[in-house]
Amino acid sequence: MLKKIYLLFILLSSIWKLEAQDNPKPITNTFVIQNATIVTSPGKKIENGSILIKNGLIQAVGTKINIPFDAKIIKADSMFVYAGFIDGASHVGIPKPQGEQKRPEIKDPANPPNDVAGIQPERMVRDLLKADEKSIEELREVGFTMAHVFPEGRMLPGKGAIVLLGGKSVNDLIFLENTALFMQFQSARGVFPATLIGVISKFEELYLQAKQAHEHEKMYVANPTGMKRPEKDAVLEAFFPVIEQKQNLFMKAESSKEISRALTLQKELGYPLTLVEVKEGINYADKLKNVNLFLSLNLPKEIKVAEKKDSIAKVQTWEDLEKEGLEKRQKEVVEQREQQATQLAAKGLNFGFSTLGVKPKEAKANLMRMIAAGLSEDMALAALTTYPAKMLGIDKVAGTVEKGKMANLLISDAPFFDKESNVRYVFVDGQLFEYEAKPKKKPKASGEEEKPLDISGTWTYETSAGGMDMSGQLVLEVKDSDVSGTMSSPMNPAEKEAIKNASLSGKTLEFEMNVSGGGQSLKVVYELTFDEDSYEGTMSVGQYGSFKIKGTKLNSPK
Repeated sequence: MLKKIYLLFILLSSIWKLEAQDNPKPITNTFVIQNATIVTSPGKKIENGSILIKNGLIQAVGTKINIPFDAKIIKADSMFVYAGFIDGASHVGIPKPQGEQKRPEIKDPANPPNDVAGIQPERMVRDLLKADEKSIEELREVGFTMAHVFPEGRMLPGKGAIVLLGGKSVNDLIFLENTALFMQFQSARGVFPATLIGVISKFEELYLQAKQAHEHEKMYVANPTGMKRPEKDAVLEAFFPVIEQKQNLFMKAESSKEISRALTLQKELGYPLTLVEVKEGINYADKLKNVNLFLSLNLPKEIKVAEKKDSIAKVQTWEDLEKEGLEKRQKEVVEQREQQATQLAAKGLNFGFSTLGVKPKEAKANLMRMIAAGLSEDMALAALTTYPAKMLGIDKVAGTVEKGKMANLLISDAPFFDKESNVRYVFVDGQLFEYEAKPKKKPKASGEEEKPLDISGTWTYETSAGGMDMSGQLVLEVKDSDVSGTMSSPMNPAEKEAIKNASLSGKTLEFEMNVSGGGQSLKVVYELTFDEDSYEGTMSVGQYGSFKIKGTKLNSPK
């Protein structure tokens, strides 16, 4: 009996071994990308080249490389390899607040707690970052492999960290910590600093206090005898690396006014400056030559001004003329934003891009609009790779495809800036991510037009925010793909606000509204997905978070 059991054990062991040989499960950190066009840096490429990756590093690049026996081969014939893109300023991986928490009563609004005032420069990305946050995957799928991440917040949200967009834990994601201090011209709600002037005044006060505290600490370290020990203050200490010129102060400056304020403060206080999410930089091009720049990848919706086809001019009302003038002005603003990168490049300025205000899925389309407005593909690639690597001080490990650098790469099935190209593979620190090619759109038959879902009519809405249930009506009208409408106030149904920047893509409608209250105006961004008689979606209220919203159709326009 024992002998039979022993023989059965031997037989089963042999079968398991054979199955293991027939169905191997290779685990390797060695890869070879074969027969690709390798764009090693903007304007430089290797045809029919190969790349050897091992232990997260690029080991060899060229037309002839030795292939290790354990390497996984990626046949990249007709494909294009680029250095992974680098995001200069981002909130990727930081979960959005899920609604505003109830704030305790503030006894002295002129001197509120720091967290209520939005003064939290000591906060670290590590404490907020989530490895499974979907925004990491979304940005990586576009081709980004690294991002300079900052906490979300108000005036001083915290310190930055350079993050790798791949990994199972926060430790895997963090590449460099405490890289910069982040500041934005965003006031507090109902407490000081509640105005722009208050923000500027408070920042100046904190910076000068930090400078004094820094001098005191230096003197104490040099000779502490008879000197009072410096008090520890995490807020002031967060400024020390900037005061020592070891870190740049990253300031969000979208408009011309914000750029002017940032430059004025820099001239007064003398800190090293980087401007991010810049949208109107051309107005200060001559003053920005010694400032690091990250332009916004967020572009306004394209404006199409209808052309008159009739040879006989029609009589127009004042309302028609005002609308026509507004559309033309909006179109001019859009064109200025699209041309900003081209114009700054023509002035000899280098820059990167930031994604603080854009959805990852819109990034490539907006880049293509900039290129259509005159930006060269080489300059666009430099702004995504070599320039941000240099500005962030990581050019020795990232930004180009070279031996010894981190294996941060993207592989597309056509030149990346081709409209129909797809990102098929992305390497982050040697870790491989694969993506399916998106099916190409079938050409439309002659005269055939794609008809979006007709959402015209009156709809209900229901949502819950800040512990309060709200409802009302949303009235929509679609004409020639242009969407307009109004939304009733949940507090007073008789009051209606017009929706703005509406964009309908298939069954998804996006639009904005400005909501006033408590002496402040907040921008609310809606994203709604419709079917025939209902919709669901989200409304995002800046840093107060995103809330679910849904509704049903009451009627259609007659």
